[in-house]
Amino acid sequence: MSKKPIIITGVFVAAVASVIAVKGLGGGNATAASLPEFEVKRGNLQIDVLEGGNIHALQYLEIKNEVKINAGTKILEIIDEGYQVTPEDVDNRKVLVRLDPSGIEDMIVDHDVQFQQTEASYAESKQNLEIEESESLSEVKLTRQVLRFALLDFQKFVGEKAAREVLQSLSLPFDSDTIAAYEEEATEQIIASFDAQSLLTESDDPTDDSPFTADTKESQAASVDFGILLESNRLGEGEAEQTIRRLKDEALVAKTELAVKTEQVEGARRLHQREFITKQKLDEELVGLEQAKLTVQTRETELGLFRDYEFPKEAEKMLSNYEEALLELIREKREAIATVARAEAKYRSAKRRYELELKKREDLQAQLESCTIFAEKPGLVAYGGANDNYYTSRYFEAISEGATLKLGQPIITIPDMSRLGVDVDIHESHIKKINLGQKAVITADAEPDKSLEGRVSKVAVLPDSNASRYNPSLKVYPSTIEIEGTQDFLKPGMTAKVKIIIDELTDVLYIPVQAIFVEEDQQFVFVKRGSGYERQAVTVGNYNDEFIEIVEGLTEGDGVALRMPDDYDPLDVKDELAPPSMASAEADDAEVDA
Repeated sequence: MSKKPIIITGVFVAAVASVIAVKGLGGGNATAASLPEFEVKRGNLQIDVLEGGNIHALQYLEIKNEVKINAGTKILEIIDEGYQVTPEDVDNRKVLVRLDPSGIEDMIVDHDVQFQQTEASYAESKQNLEIEESESLSEVKLTRQVLRFALLDFQKFVGEKAAREVLQSLSLPFDSDTIAAYEEEATEQIIASFDAQSLLTESDDPTDDSPFTADTKESQAASVDFGILLESNRLGEGEAEQTIRRLKDEALVAKTELAVKTEQVEGARRLHQREFITKQKLDEELVGLEQAKLTVQTRETELGLFRDYEFPKEAEKMLSNYEEALLELIREKREAIATVARAEAKYRSAKRRYELELKKREDLQAQLESCTIFAEKPGLVAYGGANDNYYTSRYFEAISEGATLKLGQPIITIPDMSRLGVDVDIHESHIKKINLGQKAVITADAEPDKSLEGRVSKVAVLPDSNASRYNPSLKVYPSTIEIEGTQDFLKPGMTAKVKIIIDELTDVLYIPVQAIFVEEDQQFVFVKRGSGYERQAVTVGNYNDEFIEIVEGLTEGDGVALRMPDDYDPLDVKDELAPPSMASAEADDAEVDA
């Protein structure tokens, strides 16, 4: 069996080491080979977490492209990156960027014609609001058919029983008899309000609400919680229930395949450890396992999407279509008041269209003005956005003269150099140790001899999803360390190392972490005794990336080996510590009796 001692590194892991079968140790002492040693020291020990990251400005001015052109907007002129904008530049409205305005200018010209037409239509509808010639009734039979089909579609999807329950809760007709009663009652109300002339005399303002605009209110379908039908299993034998059953079956099959694949991978690992299969074969099994996991996630996601989104969306859509069919039936019966309704709708439509076109005209003018970007704040000019990374910047063309910008693309950023920080990713094994306000020591790679002070100003609540995109087992928490004071040599984008101070131990014994070994949940070291080394159990405390506290088992000045002696055999130690067998115990008793 191979010799694999567990050595404690950055994160202290207490694990059972594999038994080491090497000839040698007798009586607990190992021969003194040429081993690196360390003398146990007493003193202060700083417990910290070391991470690397990038320096960035905590506050900044970010200027983006606001020109809404599908083909993008070209940069005609742009100030050099690294230019220092001065207060005089701000006062003199120095131009930082010029964008191509030709596309917006063409849009303004085209819009002027449409705007004039809309303005004339609005004025005409406002001046000529009158009763128009009523329209003839459309075929009620066709309208009833559409209504009946809409009800059947809804019943087919959610089941007849569930459809009846939902419609009754909304006081809507749920079968042919209730539809007939609904139509009869509505017809009586329409006839009662037949006198359109009286409606005109009741209000001089044609924009006032009238009882004939009731069909424009929000659909009741939006207020229905269709998820309750899933939770209480009240769906009948409709299409939705059949789809859910199918998706559940597919998810169950995928989980079964994942379990089988997991067992295959475990077997492959054991075979690989014994060198019966190659590393490539093991990797192939691991790839198959990941594919099985992805299949399970896909099936569960499909089921969740259908339950949470597709089902309520389609149910609401069909219920809304049914409501619309009911309203359409009523609208077709408004023969007497059609003129007033259309005239009012035309006026409102023209007014709304005019308001939209006016807003669009103002927006186009604002976009034209945004093609010239002036200095607004002193500072250092940097191209792109303050938070650009691989997952965002790859969708944008690099900033330069002649480059084409997308809508919303950051053009330049002017950081506030008085407040800088370092973005770091804290591994999940350390995240419980990190708290807001903890002190930190920052070292920029550009000036490794200068140490800066800082404090933890932000710690993410959830791990970074982008970091685990290609490694699902990696969980890191984005955090920010604010640098205290200002330094002229610091620039955004520089790399830096951050040492977050977790604790400071005083007057403790400590040794390097590589001197600690773990075997069957026991920590031990090899202490120099005369010409050899003796296995010594120890009790450890806190630790950092280099040293670990010794609570019990060593004294100051003891020499410990930094690696395991070559002739150490844990089997000998086990034999010495094992209780005597029953046979040997009986033999000892016999000797005592004799």
